[in-house]
Amino acid sequence: MGMEPYKDELEPDDAQPPEDRRRGSRGKHVMIGAHGIAFLFGLGLLAFLIYNVGYQSILESVSKVGWGFIPIFALNFIRHVSRAASMYLAVEPEHRNFKFRSALAARFGGEAVTFFTFTGPFLGDAAKAILLRRNLPLTYGASAVIIDNILYYLTVIFMVLAGIALLVATYGTGGEAVGRVLIGTVIVSLVLFAAFVLAITYRVTPTSSAISFLENKGIAPAFFVRKQKNIKDVESIVFDFYHDRKRDFFTLFAISIGVHIISVVEVYLILQLLGFTDATVATAFIIESLTKIINAAFGFIPGTVGVYEGGNGLILRILGYTTAVGVALALVRRGAILLSTVIGVGVLLWRTAERGAQKIAEAKEQRSSSAE
Repeated sequence: MGMEPYKDELEPDDAQPPEDRRRGSRGKHVMIGAHGIAFLFGLGLLAFLIYNVGYQSILESVSKVGWGFIPIFALNFIRHVSRAASMYLAVEPEHRNFKFRSALAARFGGEAVTFFTFTGPFLGDAAKAILLRRNLPLTYGASAVIIDNILYYLTVIFMVLAGIALLVATYGTGGEAVGRVLIGTVIVSLVLFAAFVLAITYRVTPTSSAISFLENKGIAPAFFVRKQKNIKDVESIVFDFYHDRKRDFFTLFAISIGVHIISVVEVYLILQLLGFTDATVATAFIIESLTKIINAAFGFIPGTVGVYEGGNGLILRILGYTTAVGVALALVRRGAILLSTVIGVGVLLWRTAERGAQKIAEAKEQRSSSAE
């Protein structure tokens, strides 16, 4: 018999009213349909891109990487290990009574869910907390995932702003349209940063406050109303993190910075392997920072298929390279992502099989007890 998973109030109710079940079923069908449309759109965009650029030139570029793909995948793996360490350290010490490998498995499993769903990180992050549930109450697992994400995206803002500044200083804006996009990105980034600072400083609980507002208006979903206290507990843990555990806060902040550095090294290495030995670390930094904008803007497309490759092609063109080089860069990185996703799928299948075996064992035990 394996360890019993923690139970807490954030788990969905087993017994729902028929009307809620029907509404949920309709919602699932809509989500599945939207997922399919988004994926087909991205796949079509990728096919169109490869057709226009020329698959031979892309294939020729990608083939130059050869065995160099091994260190590229290693960097991708280290990035996952670092984010898992951030999530692990985000758990309060008194509740951190599980092995690091559990956090690493949750990281890979959750990222696999993120890759395959149009909801992007939302469902993937929920999966991470659920995968930790056997060792940790869901309230604390969800808090750890959110804390890791907040610190990561906070550093993403810094990186995007630094990348845009470096781009403008080195290459200019690249035209009026691109200049407007960059200005808009800077404004959005500054607004988000201000929101982060205000939320942390004043311990804001936005989700539970929104539920209260909607409840007063009579339009709040019943599930969120029932779980409002537990959601507020999660928010309190998250926004008290900076005030109560400043050392851990800055440790996680440093880990997130390190993750971005690894990504820049990955881009630089791929450019070198593709034959562009004149590419600099500054160029790799700009590419990585602008890629993060694309990932954030098109996260609703599963795996950002198509837009990731197209976005990289556009970025490389702005920097004076060809679109084919950008697409090749994206495809090489995509290969490392797919291998990591395979690991995540393995984790999900293993956990599913483990849970199934546990239920079978429990059913056999109950039958034996009844027979006696």
